[in-house]
Amino acid sequence: MDYNAPDLNAWPTKLVIRIGKKLRSNKQFTQETIASNNALAVERRKKRAAEYARKNKWERHPSDATANSGGNDVNELGEREYSLFSEASTLVERPDHTDMLHRLAHHDSFDSLVDRTREDDDLKYAKAGEGIEALRLVSLKHEQFIESLPEDVWRRISSFLNPTDAARLALSSKTLQSKLGSDPLKALDLPENRHYKISFLHSMDRHHPRHLLCFPCGQYHLRLQPGKEALKVDYISNPVFNCFKVKTTVLPRMRLTHARELPYSFVQLATRTGHSRAHGIAHESMDRRWKHSESGWSHRSRYMIHDNRLLMRVVSQRHVPPARIMTETTERHLLYDRQEFTPYFSVCAHWKDGDLMKIAKCALSHVPSPPESYLSQLKKAPTVSRRLVHPCFIVRGCDWCRPARRCPECPTEYLVEIQMVEDSSDPVQPFKHDLVITRWSDLGDGSSPYTSPEWAAVNGISVPVEEGGQAFESFAQIGRRAVSGIFESRISGSIPGQRMVSLNPSNKKMGEEGHGWY
Repeated sequence: MDYNAPDLNAWPTKLVIRIGKKLRSNKQFTQETIASNNALAVERRKKRAAEYARKNKWERHPSDATANSGGNDVNELGEREYSLFSEASTLVERPDHTDMLHRLAHHDSFDSLVDRTREDDDLKYAKAGEGIEALRLVSLKHEQFIESLPEDVWRRISSFLNPTDAARLALSSKTLQSKLGSDPLKALDLPENRHYKISFLHSMDRHHPRHLLCFPCGQYHLRLQPGKEALKVDYISNPVFNCFKVKTTVLPRMRLTHARELPYSFVQLATRTGHSRAHGIAHESMDRRWKHSESGWSHRSRYMIHDNRLLMRVVSQRHVPPARIMTETTERHLLYDRQEFTPYFSVCAHWKDGDLMKIAKCALSHVPSPPESYLSQLKKAPTVSRRLVHPCFIVRGCDWCRPARRCPECPTEYLVEIQMVEDSSDPVQPFKHDLVITRWSDLGDGSSPYTSPEWAAVNGISVPVEEGGQAFESFAQIGRRAVSGIFESRISGSIPGQRMVSLNPSNKKMGEEGHGWY
């Protein structure tokens, strides 16, 4: 017996049942009510369809037009009725033998895959050609106006333009090409107009998905492995294209870490994906992890596309000994390469002028010592310290080395930290402290390794004044939103909590003369 079940003979239950019948009638569940509701729903759908067709100026057909379109052998459901003794030709309506032959020729063939890839590339710009017919009448009037002016006037106009704009003007129409001739194009081959030629060729980048612009020779080369390019170490032969000047020129590249570099061709491939996937490679495919066995430094890089520019983050870390037993020579061997005297971690071209190395050495001075028992303390001196027995292993740094730093001369930011990590290879002391140096940089839009403001600033390249070059001021151009904030908010959803200060607050460019970096 279920004691929780209600008693149907009790007066509260009867009262609830009677009130429920008054409030919720069973009349709405009858077949007559359902049929009337369905009829009303059909009328509402017809009115809605008629109103939609009227707004879009469509011609509505009756519902029986489709059912009777095939002849008398089609029923009201749009199905064709066949008999057992009917001819086989009636089973196929209007066969297209040409289409059948083409389907047999391209079924599971390599040609069909090539055609499909080309169609995908062409569909990218299919919408760009819409409305050309409507503008053709207007363009004819403009062509007549251009043709009415003499050649001397157009040559005078082109003389006020830079070589890139003059070449674009000459190729804009057949009329202008006949007026200006080939002089604007020949001017691009002059040695002093090298950067203008690169800018002119880069404007055609979206029309060449299977080619890549070679900056040293100023030509488009066919990609050897379209879409399958992979970033590899420096000592592995990994050409992206074949250039006939490969033995007399050096392809532009940037130093990532010790014995690792980033070729500029991969910056091009990552930024070209804004046109289509066939133009380049995904920036996620460039992410890497590696370790330098001789120095003990491990690195991991990650990339991101923001506002058609490539952002990079390189995190370098290494186990460090306690500050109590570290000497100045130990710090130098830990931070610098003994051959070129450059840091093992990732730095920009202005690392000697700022306080980057001083900040790293200050962070090393905060590494705590391992616990020391009371007995070992008494062996050294007749005093004991509880702080040495229970040290705090969480290193926060001081007010000088804790903030993040931004290079004032390029879009690069640094963050130096001391973190506790677990070393599974050491069973005696599994938890150790690591020096972690994170670098964020904006590598530009991939337009040119010589004139791109971000790339030139990071690598310390001076852009000519006639090309629009000027001193890069990171605090003025980047603004309050840091590169690290843009990167981390997209990747991890949070930004570094440290405040941002200048890497070189005194703006002194000492270089190797200062020797404070070493």
